[in-house]
Amino acid sequence: MKKILFCLFFLLPLSACAAATDTSKPLKDSKNTTWNGSILSDSVIAQVQKAKQDYRHCVYTEAQKKGYTKIDTRVTTDAVIKQCEPQLSKIHSIFTKSGVPDVIIGRFLKKTRITLTRKILKSLMFAEASRKAGVY
Repeated sequence: MKKILFCLFFLLPLSACAAATDTSKPLKDSKNTTWNGSILSDSVIAQVQKAKQDYRHCVYTEAQKKGYTKIDTRVTTDAVIKQCEPQLSKIHSIFTKSGVPDVIIGRFLKKTRITLTRKILKSLMFAEASRKAGVY
């Protein structure tokens, strides 16, 4: 009997919490219209991919400049990412013109920025270790 009461005591609040949060509703933007990710046209996706490639190219070419070899890799990474931020804002404008909600745009840009920051930091740390080891 105690086990049944104990289970009911803990399961009832959990079921009430589950009923209170409904995640099945679609995401809405500021105009109260539902947004579906599949509404993006192929041309918009191609533009985003091109802008993302330009951003990646900017980061890698900026990181290869000789002035960054004398400072710490974390500071270099931060400077490179800040230098190429205008390239990333092009993706934001493409998504905004397509009607994508700001929440989705923010997540995409944050993911893109973090992924590339990690890659470039790893690359710069490897290059610094190679220079210290005397390989280059």
